[in-house]
Amino acid sequence: MEKISEYDFFKTGKDVKESKTKRAKRYIRCRDAIERYGVSRPTVMAWATQSGALFKIDATVLIDMETLDRFIESYRVAGEIY
Repeated sequence: MEKISEYDFFKTGKDVKESKTKRAKRYIRCRDAIERYGVSRPTVMAWATQSGALFKIDATVLIDMETLDRFIESYRVAGEIY
């Protein structure tokens, strides 16, 4: 087993080797997007359609997280505190 440096372990809290082998998901299902963004299914579907992040393959609906995140960030109000 390859030994990692203490710096890498404490910086990330896990093996650097593990994080390099696991690739972050780019496409997620609708139910995962609902949990991630905390909104209803119709809202997720509307955002995905408007942003162009929606992919339908047969009966499977996939959402491109990168595109949807950019779309949501475009509505950010800079410098305001609520």
